Amino acid sequence: MNKMIHTQELELSSDYCPKCKGKKSMIINILGKNRKVPVLCKCEKEEYERQKNLEENKEKLYKLQRLREHSLMDESFKSCTFENWKHDKENGKMYKIGVAYCNRWQEMKKKNMGFTFWGPPGTGKSYLSFCIANRLLKSYVPVIAISTIGIINRIYDSYKRYGESGEVAIIHSLKNANLLILDDLGAEYTSKLGKEKQIIYSILDARYRDKKPVIVTTNLNLKQLKEKLRGNDAVDRTYDRLLELAPPVEIKGTSKRIAVGKEKTQMIKNMIH
Repeated sequence: MNKMIHTQELELSSDYCPKCKGKKSMIINILGKNRKVPVLCKCEKEEYERQKNLEENKEKLYKLQRLREHSLMDESFKSCTFENWKHDKENGKMYKIGVAYCNRWQEMKKKNMGFTFWGPPGTGKSYLSFCIANRLLKSYVPVIAISTIGIINRIYDSYKRYGESGEVAIIHSLKNANLLILDDLGAEYTSKLGKEKQIIYSILDARYRDKKPVIVTTNLNLKQLKEKLRGNDAVDRTYDRLLELAPPVEIKGTSKRIAVGKEKTQMIKNMIH
């Protein structure tokens, strides 16, 4: 009798997960007979969802490979990490914003939250964006980083083979990116027809409708950017959509490029003397 009671206790204890205390089995009636069947406890469900999301993200990353050929994601891009960040008195806030964004990625994604990093050239806007990209890529988050000029040229190239449908296909392929980084907005050439503005709007509007974040960098100030994106009908729909998706964050500081240039110039002087 005691042995039977002990066996029942073991069966009962094995029906609950030692970690989350959730049930690991349930009784269901099959053809008039009660049978015990296994079920996933809370932590097993979470692990299943995690693995499922991981596989989905890997598939999205694979689908983004063709776009990567036209992107900014080269060897130089790979070196842009928070681990390689050179801290100085000017870039502390930038570092905190970037790390916090990555740490709260699930929340940022849910709220469709991005940034428009704007400020003078050489202040680290692209570097910050690429650090965010590489941190998320380490967790298999599908990210694509591409210049505005790059994506527009890619679309123009597609016209030669596929016509207007090429543009639709490329913008549709961006859906595979949970985060899109659009670098150097405003540097693109604007033709008389203003087709470039329509392409940019289509990209931003697709991100908005898909509820997927975008991070934009620009060397223009907000007034210049608004004028640059204004449609031929004088409506600021693209600018308004951008600010809704990616609130502006001013990046201040001195140009790192100028500082590096001065350093190299001094090296040349030292070599001469």
